[in-house]
Amino acid sequence: MTYDPKLIEDTQLKETDTTGYYSQCCVFLDEFLDARPDLADQEIRKRVQQLLAWMCADPEDRNPNTAADIAVDLLLFGMVGKAMYFLRNQEHAPQFHKEVRRFFSDINHVRSNAWLFHTAGMLARAGFEVAFIGELGDEERRTPDYKAHRAGLTVFVEATARSQAHHQIDDIATLLWDVMHGDKSNGKQLKFVDPQYDPGLIAVDVSNCNLNANAANLPPYVKLKREAIVVQNDRGYVYDLAKDPEFFRRMENTGNVVEYAIRYFHAMAAKGRYHVRALLVGVALRFIRDGNTVSAPKAAALFVDRRYPQLAIQALSPSIYLIDTQSPLPEQDES
Repeated sequence: MTYDPKLIEDTQLKETDTTGYYSQCCVFLDEFLDARPDLADQEIRKRVQQLLAWMCADPEDRNPNTAADIAVDLLLFGMVGKAMYFLRNQEHAPQFHKEVRRFFSDINHVRSNAWLFHTAGMLARAGFEVAFIGELGDEERRTPDYKAHRAGLTVFVEATARSQAHHQIDDIATLLWDVMHGDKSNGKQLKFVDPQYDPGLIAVDVSNCNLNANAANLPPYVKLKREAIVVQNDRGYVYDLAKDPEFFRRMENTGNVVEYAIRYFHAMAAKGRYHVRALLVGVALRFIRDGNTVSAPKAAALFVDRRYPQLAIQALSPSIYLIDTQSPLPEQDES
């Protein structure tokens, strides 16, 4: 098999021909790994080659008992291949090679590291120049994962994937709190103490969590006000909470992931100690099996400090909320 760059760049093909699109991305990934002698014999490369061999085999020769596993690998490695394709201009960057080597050397860490490259790939596809940042080896001088730059906009990104499976909203709320307020082992806000990493963005994948969970047992939808939608197009919407003072008085908007993300992000910004100006909460690594059928639903919400509207990057999320971090939020209903 060979890949066609035009097909990989046509990301809408993913919606109409998921198998065909991700097959192209996997072929690129196989060539990407083959070109690196230190990675060509890694377990991940073997898995990709087994996947491609299965795809190329005569249907009668395929083992139907492995179809679901193959589908998961196709969706996972296809996503990784897509990211690597759009990051291929990093070819001569030493830190990129270091991150790639760390990523592909241990198959047990593929899922967690995939989120890092997934976010970087989305920004690269949107025209950002991505540069990975090396660790300084000093616990007191922590660094975010990478810098993304486009035209006059620069943002520093720290990406983290939480593997814990949480189904209750209280547990998910705790997870979000730890990401933004936790100690040195959990708190990603600590990567943005140094003002040179301003503006910062924390990107957290919560694929193993039930994002439909909410305290009121209501359907998993927020109720928005038309007048507060400041941008609406085929890529999604940008919602300005300052234009909707009644937002938290509507039950649909309380006791769910959106409310907790907004409140915890606001509380972090109010401290003024960290230079985090945006929070991305995403689902990119969830694989749902139904017999031999596997789906990989994706979702994301981006929460942005209203003082930094340039960070409302629609390439990262179709749902974006601008938050006035300089004014208090209504008290949380504890009833």
